[in-house]
Amino acid sequence: MKRAASTPSPAAGPLSAATGRLWLYRLLAVAGPPLALLLLLEGGLRVAGYGRAASFLIPDAEPGWYRTNPDYLALFMPESFDLRPLNFRVAARKPAHTLRIVVLGESAAQGVPAPEFGLAPQLRAQLRARYPERHIEVLNTGIVAINSHVVYQVARDLARFEPDLFVVYLGNNEVVGPYGPGCSYLSAMPPLWVIRLSVLVRSTRTGQLLGTALGRFARRGAAPAEWGGMTMFTESAVAGDDPRLEAVYRNFETNLRDILGVARGAGAKTVVCTVVANLKDCAPLLSRHRAGLTGAELAAWQQAFSRGRIEWRLGETAAARTDLEEARRLDPQYADTLYLLGTLALGSGETEKARALFVEAAHWDALRFRPDPQINAVIRRVAGEDASVRLLDAARQLGSDPASRVPIAGRELLFEHVHLNWEGNHALGLALAQTAEAVLAGGAAGRPAWLDSAGCAAALGRAPLAQSSVLRRISALLVSPPFTNQLTYSEDEARLARDIKRAQADGTTPEQLRLAQAMIASALQADPDNSDLAKLEEEICDARGDLPGALAATRRSQQRQPANFILAADEAIKLGRLGRLEEAEKLLRNTAAGCTPRDRATLAPAFADFFTRTKQWDEGRRFFDGLIAQRPSDRNLRLLRGRLARLAGDPGTAEGEFRAILAEDPENQMTLEALVDLLAKQGQQAAAEAAGLAAVAHQPRNQENNLRCAILLEERGDLPQAIRLLEAAVRSGPVTAALEMHLARKLFAQGRVEAALEHLAEAKHLALIEDNQAASDSINRIIASVRAQWLLSP
Repeated sequence: MKRAASTPSPAAGPLSAATGRLWLYRLLAVAGPPLALLLLLEGGLRVAGYGRAASFLIPDAEPGWYRTNPDYLALFMPESFDLRPLNFRVAARKPAHTLRIVVLGESAAQGVPAPEFGLAPQLRAQLRARYPERHIEVLNTGIVAINSHVVYQVARDLARFEPDLFVVYLGNNEVVGPYGPGCSYLSAMPPLWVIRLSVLVRSTRTGQLLGTALGRFARRGAAPAEWGGMTMFTESAVAGDDPRLEAVYRNFETNLRDILGVARGAGAKTVVCTVVANLKDCAPLLSRHRAGLTGAELAAWQQAFSRGRIEWRLGETAAARTDLEEARRLDPQYADTLYLLGTLALGSGETEKARALFVEAAHWDALRFRPDPQINAVIRRVAGEDASVRLLDAARQLGSDPASRVPIAGRELLFEHVHLNWEGNHALGLALAQTAEAVLAGGAAGRPAWLDSAGCAAALGRAPLAQSSVLRRISALLVSPPFTNQLTYSEDEARLARDIKRAQADGTTPEQLRLAQAMIASALQADPDNSDLAKLEEEICDARGDLPGALAATRRSQQRQPANFILAADEAIKLGRLGRLEEAEKLLRNTAAGCTPRDRATLAPAFADFFTRTKQWDEGRRFFDGLIAQRPSDRNLRLLRGRLARLAGDPGTAEGEFRAILAEDPENQMTLEALVDLLAKQGQQAAAEAAGLAAVAHQPRNQENNLRCAILLEERGDLPQAIRLLEAAVRSGPVTAALEMHLARKLFAQGRVEAALEHLAEAKHLALIEDNQAASDSINRIIASVRAQWLLSP
């Protein structure tokens, strides 16, 4: 359901024709023919429909409404990354009795991995409960991978839409985001005025035309880059003493000050938050040695650190502290050493010493995905300069600041490095709601109580089934570098796998599904326009096997959002599952007709599902041939075409497609697995084994292939190679205590005692996470025996 909206306010619309002509004449008089030519070119491109809109919100198909611009981030990063804002609409003119709040920030503000349970919806739920007579709008403009250079432009665009309050939760991506020194897709960090000028130029159709031409010339036919998440940044180290950081802090301060100026100019209040980072349970992502470390010092450091790390894993606290302090003396900048010493201090009850060590470890972490304390210092300083701004010192309140006096921020509040879990978002959302009330209302005597965690969960439809979905989403983010390089990766993954299993078991019982559906129904009755609730209702119906109910919920969710090809694909797949194939085909083809080639490629899995259900193999091949002709470098489309050929009973064509993809892209894990499975099921076991072994060098993070090939090489008697693949496997995904024990035995057989002890200690920890005390006790006995027989030399 959508409220009726009045026409856009004059502030949100274009200049009048007469005023526009007057300014045009003045510009022409000053700048003369060159400017006139540029203006004519710009106008001609706009009339011809070339290029894309450059504002965060663009007119929606519904008159009087605006929607988020799916192409917005092409102003700041390669279009091929295809990162987008959340999909929502907003009335051009704010309705009466509405409180409109704009949340500004990055992925943490957006609520990754589950925006439906993030900071913005929790803030809205709290204020709705507190002020039931008001209509509360919270516009979540957070986007993955952006930073203050982007947020400043977003704030300028949203200022036209009559906001009452801006909430700024920003600062995690200043180094790795657009124009930062750790950005993997830009080669330089230009001055701020150049950054803003380049954004201005790219916002014009003329600038977009020039950029396209230059981009084609520069690439010379090479495939465009695709977004690869945090893995893209693993070679973009920025040490804690990098001189470029000073420019980062200056730019951030200027952008933040200008964001507050935008809010002030719009007549809005602002709440600015310091940002929270995981100190206690996020080991450094990349440790680097100090400059000038000599060869002799490095050898001594390596001996001390290796011994200390093994002793740390074995629980030998005193010995570990001695060796790690020696490693720290030799190299005080190596982040892993500082982190390990922090865990030892925390385990000994030295909380403040541990906090200082964790902060120092984060400072020297050379992959700067967590904010340096200097970022929060800038936030405090800038917020203190403006009487219309209220500071919420979340970092200090939630335990991630050097001056905090509460428990150190860890997995109790965050999933991994900076993304808040349910408890973290609830704590911050409640604090924000209370601060917003103080800023906007000045007090609320006699108002209903704030929502506790259970009350918020009921309002947002967070049932146990939803928790398992959220954990699976965060798990998908953690199976690639840089997380796989962390000291605690195996334990973190084992703990997450255990939690997913428990949440799935708890959330899918018939009684829990019934309770979940009742919770969603109650929440929808209170908040009927909430598209997230309709989407959650769809998931519950799916889990209960209620396909008609799931389809109805999908359609209700679509009605509450701007038109979106992803939603249409979801509906088409459900129609196919219900046997309503003509409706599914019509929906897919009508949706594809209005899509860009890039979005049609995203629709391709839904088309593949349709062609498979209808067994229209020839039509499917023609469809994919046409799509691939438009996007010849899109290997996902070619993989789908190969899978369709296999289902059509043409394994030869499928094998040829898979091998051609791997010849061009030997790192493509999905294609390798498709090829190996095809060959194995065709009885070509030798060929399947050869394909897996050939890919080992190119796919070191493919855990399935590493384990498969390790077993094969063990059978062939090649123990050194098998060990190498087992070591790769434990670094590339969740593993069990049994696998760690197996690897330890193989290492012992090769005389690698220290490495074997480390994996034994890891096996011990994993056994405890797996709730297998008997296995843990057995491993302890083996460790004691090994330590007695092969004592490490002092």
